[in-house]
Amino acid sequence: MSSRRDFLSTAWAAAGAGAAMAGAAVVAKALTGSPDEVHTVELPVALLERAEKAGGLVHEGLLVRGPAAAPVVLDLTCTHLRCRVAPIEGGGFSCPCHGSRYDAEGRPVSGPAEKALARPRLTPAGAGFTARLP
Repeated sequence: MSSRRDFLSTAWAAAGAGAAMAGAAVVAKALTGSPDEVHTVELPVALLERAEKAGGLVHEGLLVRGPAAAPVVLDLTCTHLRCRVAPIEGGGFSCPCHGSRYDAEGRPVSGPAEKALARPRLTPAGAGFTARLP
């Protein structure tokens, strides 16, 4: 390096290249996505029976309803930007973040959400079930 100006110019170019590479790595990770860790929720028979009697109940971010022997479970996470949806009077669900609305079966009816609410896979666990969320 012959001068301070040359040194600083080279240093700033190197810093810019490093920042660009780090930014590209972050964008690449965001675009390719990585699978979220699997989350499981236990649904013991007592909970399933309470849900059946009540016509449905919310448990750990899931709506559980239907007969205890064959429950229907919906993940109450909006498929648009993952906000928590809430049951609304008259049936269905509403997202407070961007106004998506879903019918009682979790299908989108308005707003930016285009996919239905997820239905976790249920596996028998003793007398109850385990809900598996991706």
